[in-house]
Amino acid sequence: MPLALHHHDPATLARRKVLVRTWAGLVIGWAVIRTLIVWAAVGDYGLNPWIYLAIDVASACVDAVTTPRMVLAFVDDQYKSATKWALISLVAFIIPDLYIFIGTRELPTRIVVIVCVIISLTLRVGVISVVRKIRAGRAAKAAAAEATVDGITPAP
Repeated sequence: MPLALHHHDPATLARRKVLVRTWAGLVIGWAVIRTLIVWAAVGDYGLNPWIYLAIDVASACVDAVTTPRMVLAFVDDQYKSATKWALISLVAFIIPDLYIFIGTRELPTRIVVIVCVIISLTLRVGVISVVRKIRAGRAAKAAAAEATVDGITPAP
């Protein structure tokens, strides 16, 4: 039932809260590390690392909220909501990378290719990670539902 309301037990809600907070910490930490890498790689071409850091941390904060919501919406078969969160998450993912091109003077072709390869690799890793999380969440949800049904079903 895609439109059915899903009520989760307190343990599931608490686990989801911990996972969301962990994701937020990882995403924001990665934003700081990525700023150092980007600054070292293209700082000589006019990139302002403080502006990049501000953009990346702001985008990471958005991503820290939207990606877990997207995953949980997919797990709960709420596709309209999941699509909305996915689009917002994608925009938050792309904005810091766009600043690399907008905030620098002319980049050598070699640097542009390297940045584009890194962007595509991180996007691919992100998509694969999200798909795995959705599959794991659905499997856990199905197992919990089966256990509940087995517990209610009378023994033969």
